[in-house]
Amino acid sequence: MWSDNESEVDLLGFDHLVSVITSIIRNESLLPATIGVYGDWGSGKSSLLKRTEAVLETDEDVLVLSFNGWLFEGYEDAKTALMGTILDEIASKRTLVPAAKHLIVKLLKRINVMEVLTRTGKMGLKATLAYAVGGLPALSLSGASDIATLTSELGDKVKEVKLEDAELDKFIKEDASQNLRRGIREFRKDFEKLLKETKLKTLVVIIDDLDRCMPDTIIETLEAIKLFLFVPHTAFILGADERLVKYAVRRRFPELPGERAEVGRDYLEKLVQFAVRVPSLGRSELETYINLLFFAKTTSPTSDAFKKAQEYITSSSAGSFLDVRFNYGIAKSILNDEIPPELAEDLNIAQRIAPVLAVGLNGNPRQCKRFLNTLMMRLEMAKAKKVEMKQRVLAKLMLLEYFKPEFFKRLAELQAAQQGQPKELAIAEQNNAPKNSTNTTTSNGQTGDDKDETETSDKSKIASKGKATSDDIKKSSSAKPNPSPLSSEASTSSISTWLSDSWFTDWLKSNPLLADEDLSPYFFFSRDILQGSLGGALQRMTPQAQEMLKELFQESEAARNIALKKAKEMSPGDASAVFQAISERVREEEDLGDEKSALNRLNDLVAARPELFSQFIALLNGITDSILPITICLKIVNLAKENGEINSSLELLTKWSTSATSSQLKAAATNAIKRLKDL
Repeated sequence: MWSDNESEVDLLGFDHLVSVITSIIRNESLLPATIGVYGDWGSGKSSLLKRTEAVLETDEDVLVLSFNGWLFEGYEDAKTALMGTILDEIASKRTLVPAAKHLIVKLLKRINVMEVLTRTGKMGLKATLAYAVGGLPALSLSGASDIATLTSELGDKVKEVKLEDAELDKFIKEDASQNLRRGIREFRKDFEKLLKETKLKTLVVIIDDLDRCMPDTIIETLEAIKLFLFVPHTAFILGADERLVKYAVRRRFPELPGERAEVGRDYLEKLVQFAVRVPSLGRSELETYINLLFFAKTTSPTSDAFKKAQEYITSSSAGSFLDVRFNYGIAKSILNDEIPPELAEDLNIAQRIAPVLAVGLNGNPRQCKRFLNTLMMRLEMAKAKKVEMKQRVLAKLMLLEYFKPEFFKRLAELQAAQQGQPKELAIAEQNNAPKNSTNTTTSNGQTGDDKDETETSDKSKIASKGKATSDDIKKSSSAKPNPSPLSSEASTSSISTWLSDSWFTDWLKSNPLLADEDLSPYFFFSRDILQGSLGGALQRMTPQAQEMLKELFQESEAARNIALKKAKEMSPGDASAVFQAISERVREEEDLGDEKSALNRLNDLVAARPELFSQFIALLNGITDSILPITICLKIVNLAKENGEINSSLELLTKWSTSATSSQLKAAATNAIKRLKDL
């Protein structure tokens, strides 16, 4: 498995982005500068910043300070917290001359005054000024204490500087009476002097995960940089999702005229001079990334073989940028034709799943890594249970789990009722599989025949030592997930309605075919998903998907309509995760006819994302007739009209038209069938 944290090893091919960032910083004519490293959650921003930090630290005249945005989240005033932390870091990492020590203490005094006045600001400006001019007996003591604490943390570097309460009182009184512009100007002047006294060529401050902070923290951090710290020989690098920073700006300045989206854009453009955007990985790039992940697992990122792989990728010609730049053939060459069977199988898997993950997960490296980690964890759990599972079979089923969760759940019910080998799946494969589908040759020169896999058995059987475990698995995987709202017909219903979904038919055709496989162990190790998938859905939802889920349940219809417009721009993986989360709410609700019900919200989402319609039909197929509102029939007609999915809709409505538990649904379905046939 692989760590989900940032990495100094470049697996994403981001050296060109590191180069452009460092070139800006090393060009003195461009400083001071603020560089925004923008990208979606999980796109690789943190790894890019880590690589940039490692490159910059090779220059002795450059001081690099790296902070996580969350570091300032707990402070009442994030602005002063950031400024104080930067001064603290400078003092601890540089040898200070007496003049520099004095400047640090002077700047710390100003920061403490700002912090104290910020706290008292809630009393109103007049009260604050009166409090300051009146001598500040209590405030003075607090300020002196804060500065004394900070001074002690600096150790021997500032021991020579004495702190006097009278001096602090004088400083506070003078500072409080100064014009705000003058106060900012004086701070910047002293901060600039400090950098000169420390003999620094450049101070680089990297702030990552800014987009995970509360809106006020984001704005205060940006203000601290622009107002107080933006002086010659400084560079600030901000890692964030640009959309979330803009959202914070709109929250802070809602009263500004014009379109709110423009406020966020204009604000950022004034604060950030250079924008470096981390792109999503394309199909070939993602396959290269997955191949490198597997190669690093087998050979170690510090090995000579892995370094050769990186050198090969770096030295690839410009014409190969859109090609897979590391694969089976290249790995075989680097390892002198002695490629381990496990690695060969891993690279074969990568070639098959990369195209789907690239589109479904929008080329997101973190989501991809989490998919692979889940796959590896399940294989490890099976190994501990002495159960054999084919990696390629598991990977194929997991693709269905991630991108078509309703189909995955229905397949779980079918295999549970038929001892792991559902006849419906076999029929669907037989009708849709291309000729010679079990013996295809990959671009790596490998065979796609299941017989050529590293597994010794041609079926997913239980190891002889684990027969007792096999019985447990069969028993456990036969238990239906969430049985209360699902009808008993769900476990025996046909999956023919799924065949109208092009994604599903492509999935059926892909190797390996599953008709002859015992699927029960695979679903046994997916019980966490099957027995309550809301947690699983939330775990793999990006911040944007989680925000979308929240917005779809807002009270305001106008707000929901805005959210639905944004839903059209979601990646397929995010759309599937949101669908899955809402589906779980549908299963748990008692009144599906309520206007605020999750069923209505799911209907809205499907209208915005037509590719989810077949999953919607699959979900409705498994819900007991008696709890369905009659309005669902007309909704199905409207969706079918928009999507052109007439046959699957007719099949569902026909089932409802014979309902023995709801006469109202029966009548509504009969009328809906007439409407559909008239289309």
